[in-house]
Amino acid sequence: MAQVTQSRINYKRAIGIFIPAYIAVTILAIALSVSIGMVEHLPPTAEPLQNQAYLLSERFLPLLNLLVWGMFAWVYFRGRTTTDRAALRGEAFALGIFWMVAAIVVDYVGFVLIKNPISLTPHDFYVGQLPWIYLIYAAIFFAPLCENLLLPVS
Repeated sequence: MAQVTQSRINYKRAIGIFIPAYIAVTILAIALSVSIGMVEHLPPTAEPLQNQAYLLSERFLPLLNLLVWGMFAWVYFRGRTTTDRAALRGEAFALGIFWMVAAIVVDYVGFVLIKNPISLTPHDFYVGQLPWIYLIYAAIFFAPLCENLLLPVS
C-alpha cells in the first residue's frame, strides 16, 4: 500500500515571500508597460484598459509572472535537503494554490475596491482583461510546481 505524504506549507514563510514577490511583479509589470509606451511613443490615456502600452504589455505578463513567482518559489524551497519528491511536489501544489488565492484577494482589494488611478471596475478587471488575468493566476499557481521540477534532489 502506498504511503500518503503530508503536504504542508510553511505559512509564515509563504506570506513573507509572497509580499516581496507581489511587489516585484507589480513593479516589473508597470515598468514593462511604461517602457513599451516610451519606446513606441504611445500617448497615455485616462482609462487604463484603453492604454495601448498596457494592452501591448498584457500578453507578456503571464510569462513575467511565471518567471518572477518561479524565482521566489526557488527562494521558498531553497535549502531543502529532503529526497521525498512527492512531499515537495505536494508542498509546491499547496504553495501554488495559496499564492494564487492570495494574489486574487490582493488584486481585488488593490485594483477594484480601493479607488486609485489604475483601479478598475469588477467587470473591467475580470472580463476586460480576458484571458490575460486568468493566465497570470495560472502562472502564479504553476510557478512553484515548475520550480519544483527543476529542484535537484539532494
